[in-house]
Amino acid sequence: MSCTRTTYLLAACCLLLTACTGNKRAEQTLRQAERLLPTAPDSALHVLRRIGPGDISRRRTRAEYALLYAEALDRLGKPIDNDSLVRLAHGYYRHHDDPRKRFLAEYYHATMLYKRKEDARALIHLLRIEDDARQLDDPALLGALCARIDDIYRDHYNYSSMLRYAREACMRFRQAGEQRRCGLTLHDMGEAHFNLRQYDSALLCYARSLRIAAAERDTAAMQRTLAGRALTLVCRQQPDRACAELWRIRHRLHRDWCDRDRAIIVLAHLTADRLDSARMYLREAEARIAPDSPSRELLNDVAAEVHFRSGDYRKAAEELRRSARLQDSLDRLTVQNSFADIHRDFLGRQHKIAQRRLRGVQHNLTLVIALAVVSMLFAGFIAYVFYRKRQFAVQNYMSVIDEIKNANRMLLLKLQTQHRSETEELHQLVRSRYEVIDFLGSTYYERQGTNEQRAIYNKVKELLDSYASDTKGKQEIENAVNMCHDNAMAKLRTELPHLKEEELDLLRYLYAGFSLRVISLFTGDTPNYVAVRKSRLKAKIKESDAPSKEAFLKLIR
Repeated sequence: MSCTRTTYLLAACCLLLTACTGNKRAEQTLRQAERLLPTAPDSALHVLRRIGPGDISRRRTRAEYALLYAEALDRLGKPIDNDSLVRLAHGYYRHHDDPRKRFLAEYYHATMLYKRKEDARALIHLLRIEDDARQLDDPALLGALCARIDDIYRDHYNYSSMLRYAREACMRFRQAGEQRRCGLTLHDMGEAHFNLRQYDSALLCYARSLRIAAAERDTAAMQRTLAGRALTLVCRQQPDRACAELWRIRHRLHRDWCDRDRAIIVLAHLTADRLDSARMYLREAEARIAPDSPSRELLNDVAAEVHFRSGDYRKAAEELRRSARLQDSLDRLTVQNSFADIHRDFLGRQHKIAQRRLRGVQHNLTLVIALAVVSMLFAGFIAYVFYRKRQFAVQNYMSVIDEIKNANRMLLLKLQTQHRSETEELHQLVRSRYEVIDFLGSTYYERQGTNEQRAIYNKVKELLDSYASDTKGKQEIENAVNMCHDNAMAKLRTELPHLKEEELDLLRYLYAGFSLRVISLFTGDTPNYVAVRKSRLKAKIKESDAPSKEAFLKLIR
């Protein structure tokens, strides 16, 4: 018994895992179809048909599938062939948060009712969602809604309302860039104008519809439009042009005439007083048109006129009786189904009730908003008081900071003054130290020929040699020059790396302030030669592209 229970549990787990995997795969397929739907509805429909009934386990996924399937069929102009899917989507999305999906569910539910000849219920649903469609800001959806309302009004002979909704549907389809559906609504506008006896407007709409149908290569729409033009031309007493339009269907479109076309060709020849041709086409039409065809009424009227002109009054009376019975049934249907205006008034009353409720809600909302504004103003006043207090505190803090900045500025000026004085003292110290050396060097130069001062001469020579050849002495002089003249020697070595060591020694002595005679003792050259070397070195620095060459030249005295 325990083994059997374990087996059942394992089987249930496997079934749940399989169902979850299948539902995930179905959702991925739905996302793919949703991406394809705006640009390639036929491909989207092919993708949707790959989903099997057992692949969907969640109610939400089934509703999404139903809605996408119905939308794909509608975009392709095909009838919705599954009422259960439409009911499923309508039941799930009727109270959904997404306004677009809720609108589509209601629209396809109304389409299903229209297909089942429940025009009253369909029109109620369509009129209820008309405002929702305008709020969606989607011209294609609003055009589809107006086209569906236009169909219902046409079926019940309300041609003024049909014209209004067909005109708006045409405008919305033009905004959406759907030329084919725009051409279909133009045909509906032409039909409405024809039934309202506005023949010039009807011909204009038919001409525009024909151009779009020709551009789209829709031969069925072209045949329907040519037939409408032919009937309008007959009513304008232009039967020859009407016959030419009908023959375009056969010769240019290579399509056979439909029942309505056959009745119109009989009427055209009858209007042109070609009685023999009218009788010939009448016999052909009576053989082809079924008794329950929608074109039978027009054929009965035309046949009665043909028989009357032929002198066969018995057949003419019989055709008139048939036409009267059919017309009587249609009139009674029109009277019984004058629900369109009634429901429109009903919706208008509902709209007024909703407006009264809305005004009450707006009044209460105004009071709430006024109370909220007063509360916000009071809170703002309190916040402003605290803000001013904080502002005063910040001002005090800023004044303290300014005092600290001033104190720091004074201290910095004092330190700069002290630094300048110390630097000047250092310069004076260097000058005084090297003045001694300069004096000794001058004395040595003047006394170098006497024997009495040989000891002093030797001592001074030893001191001068330490500054001329000893590395430590040279470095001491270079350090002093760098300290006094903003690292002049270091900058020289960086900016003029091609200078020789002898040239650097000469610049070091010149920057230290030694005279040419003393420098001649350091270098072992004559003063004139040192002066020549100085001029050459000065010209060399002047011709270079060193950034600090002006400072280098200024230091050479």
